[in-house]
Amino acid sequence: MWPDSLFAQLSLILVIGGLSIQLMFSSIWYDVRFGQVLEEPARLVIFRTLDAMRHLERDRPIEALNSDTFHVELRTSPLPMAARMDTAHQNVERLLQDALQREMGDALQLSLIDVTLEDDDGHANTWSSLFGLSRVVGRFNYQLRLPTGQWLHIRAVQAQGWNGRPAWQVLGDYAMRVYLLRALALIVVALLVARLSTRPLRRLVRAAAALGRDIRQPPLPIEGPREMRQAAETFNLMQQQLIDLMDERTQLLSAVSHDLRTPLTRMRLRAEGITEATSRDRLIANIDQMETLIASLLDSASHSAVARGHAPFDLAGLMDEVVSEFVDTGSDVRREGVSTAVITGHAPGLRRVLHNLIDNALRHAGNARLSLQTFDDRIEMAIQDDGPGVDETALSDIMQPWRRGDTPADAGALGYGLGLSIARSIVMAHQGRLTLANRESGGLRVVVTLPTQAS
Repeated sequence: MWPDSLFAQLSLILVIGGLSIQLMFSSIWYDVRFGQVLEEPARLVIFRTLDAMRHLERDRPIEALNSDTFHVELRTSPLPMAARMDTAHQNVERLLQDALQREMGDALQLSLIDVTLEDDDGHANTWSSLFGLSRVVGRFNYQLRLPTGQWLHIRAVQAQGWNGRPAWQVLGDYAMRVYLLRALALIVVALLVARLSTRPLRRLVRAAAALGRDIRQPPLPIEGPREMRQAAETFNLMQQQLIDLMDERTQLLSAVSHDLRTPLTRMRLRAEGITEATSRDRLIANIDQMETLIASLLDSASHSAVARGHAPFDLAGLMDEVVSEFVDTGSDVRREGVSTAVITGHAPGLRRVLHNLIDNALRHAGNARLSLQTFDDRIEMAIQDDGPGVDETALSDIMQPWRRGDTPADAGALGYGLGLSIARSIVMAHQGRLTLANRESGGLRVVVTLPTQAS
């Protein structure tokens, strides 16, 4: 039941916390409202109490004032009081004391023994009375000390009129103004706070996801809370370190290849001077393999970063050109599918992907079948062959550098395990995906999925 996203968690915590606080504040409302509904009955009871005190001043018997709703007696000592009263009872006692002082001008000691809210039948009916749904009947039990030192004990029942509106209307109005409007305002504030709090984090997540596709993307802006500024600075520093590392690697490989090509050129010149044809051809073939390996290393380094110069072009036309180049050399390569497929990308890089994948199919199977399909948001390019395929245990890591699907004995003749790695790097730089799978009828199927528009 707990949400997974940080935005939903923050929103839920704020909303639940705010509503819980509102419910706790309802106890304060109860105490205040309890005194408010008893304000008018309390004042009426004080008027009757003053009438009893006037009878005493005129030496009239106060027993004549007793009735079903008012009972007064004169005592020489006070009645025992409760050990502690709650806030609602304290508010009523203060209300009686203030009303008595306003009418007499002198402050007399008044002690509330008990007070209850009842309905017309004498049953406790607190909540309906607090909401004004029924008539308020207050049952007061208190005592006050007279100037003579005696105590006047009074028990009185005093009613007050009630709200004439229907119960659903009163409760609906209360729920609307006290809870619903506050809850809606709290939800809006919670969503706003959560969104503002998670915005820098979402930006960091998008930048981290884009880093795998474009390591040279613009750095993150340093803004937001202190923690997010520190995270953005650390992320930008890491990105710059990766860029510097890749540049250093490319420069190192370029320097090594330059230094290696010079002695290879000398070796080729000397090899061509060998009169024995067999030894000369083998030595030249070894030199060619070394030059091919150096070129593959440079391609792997240069295409690990994003290819620059993206522009719209027709991928179907590019495939036709590549297929024609292989057909002209006598290779068994054919294409089917749509005749036009315009995408935004780096045409030379994708040309290299096609060359590598077709070379791989011809090297292992002797044939290659290309197909092209277009969808609303992507283009799928498939290259399949009729060869032996790849062992299932090797499919998961065959696209790693130096990993091959053939036997080690074929390495010199079939390549160095960099073709698929270079192709995958170029496809990833186009925000695409390259997948491999064995065909049920035999052979390997490679699918390149590219977005129609680079985001």
